[in-house]
Amino acid sequence: MEQKSVIILSLVVVMIFSSPLAYPCTTFVSHNGNSLVFGRNLDWITGTGLVMVNPRNLEKVALVDPSEKPVKWISKFGSITFNQVGRDLPYGGMNESGLVVEHMTLDKTVYPSKDNRYAIGACQWIQFQLDNYSTVEEVMSSDTLLRIVDAGSTFHFLICDRFGHAAAIEFLDGKMICHAGQDLPVRVLANSTYEESMSCYNNNGDIQSNRSLYNFCTAARQTNNPDSAAHDSTVDYAFRALHAVSQGLGTKWSIVYDITNLRIYFKVFETPTIVGEQKIFLKQPPYEPITKVVDFKGLGFDCSDAAKVLDLDCNHEGAVNQYLVNYSTSINKEFISKAFTFFKGWGINIVLKDEEMEYLAKYPESFKCVVKK
Repeated sequence: MEQKSVIILSLVVVMIFSSPLAYPCTTFVSHNGNSLVFGRNLDWITGTGLVMVNPRNLEKVALVDPSEKPVKWISKFGSITFNQVGRDLPYGGMNESGLVVEHMTLDKTVYPSKDNRYAIGACQWIQFQLDNYSTVEEVMSSDTLLRIVDAGSTFHFLICDRFGHAAAIEFLDGKMICHAGQDLPVRVLANSTYEESMSCYNNNGDIQSNRSLYNFCTAARQTNNPDSAAHDSTVDYAFRALHAVSQGLGTKWSIVYDITNLRIYFKVFETPTIVGEQKIFLKQPPYEPITKVVDFKGLGFDCSDAAKVLDLDCNHEGAVNQYLVNYSTSINKEFISKAFTFFKGWGINIVLKDEEMEYLAKYPESFKCVVKK
C-alpha cells in the first residue's frame, strides 16, 4: 500500500471521533462492599460492532503514520474489547487482570507534540494498556514511553483496576493530566474536563444547559449514594445509573464491567439496518434490549488459537460465550465497512478507498504469535 494511502487512512480513522454529531457519553466506577463495577454508555450514531477476544503473547507494531516511530510490544494479557472500526482499535474493554480502560470525547484535548517517545493512535492506546498492564499506576507511567499522535481524535479516559484504584486521564495543552486517589473524589467522567465537572458538582452549577455536566453530576449522585443500591445487585444498580444518563436512541451501548467477577454485561439499544443497494437506514423502535454476558472464565487467550469475536447485535440473551466465533479478516472487513456506511448515512461523509479498507482489515494479519517455551 502506498505511503500516501496509509497517511489518509490514519486520518480517516480518527476524523470520525471529532464529528459534530458526537453525543455526550458517560463512565463511572462504583465500589459497593466487595463489588467493584465500571459503567459505560456509548452515545453515538450507530451501535454496530464486535466483541473482540484478544489473545496474549501477540507481537504488534502500532498503526500510525509512516513518518512516526511506532511502538512495538508483545501482549502480556488477554482482553475483551468493544470494537467498531476494526480489530485492535477498541473503544474500551477489560483485560484478564481486571484492568478497565474506556474513552470519551473531550473537545479541549491537545495531545503532546512530536518528541522522542514512541507513537500510537488513540484507540490503539486503549489496546496497548490492556495488553500490557494490570494497574492504574502502570497506565499512568506509560506516558514516559509513548504519546498519542491522532490529529483528529479528542479523547480522555477513565480507567480502573481490580484493586479499586481509578484515574481520569486527560491530555491538555500537550501534557498528560491524571486525577487519581484523593484527586479523584468522584469517579465519574463525561465530556468535560474533570476539573470543570467537579467545579460544577461542588458548586451546584447549571447542568441543564450542558448535557455533559448533567451526565457527570447525575452519575456522581447515583454512584456516591451506595445505600440507594441496597435492594439491587451492584450490576443492576449500575445499569439503573446508566439509564439515568441515557440519551434515548442516542445511547447505543450500555456496558457494565464486573471487575470483581471478571464478567462483562452489555446491552445494545439501537442499530440501524442497511436495506438493498440504496443503503436505506431504518431505526428500530425503542425497546428494552436484552442483557448479554461475556465471562472471562473458560475463555482461552492462547495466541496459537484463533481469536474469537461476537456480533454485538446478536439475538442471544444471557451468557454468550458459546456463540463466539473464530475471528477472520473477512469479519473484520465486514464490520469496518458497515461502520463507515453508517457514518456516511448519518452525515459523516468519509469514504475509504478499496485499498484503504483492505489495509485496515488486514492489519491484524501482521501480528505474530510468540509462543513461550
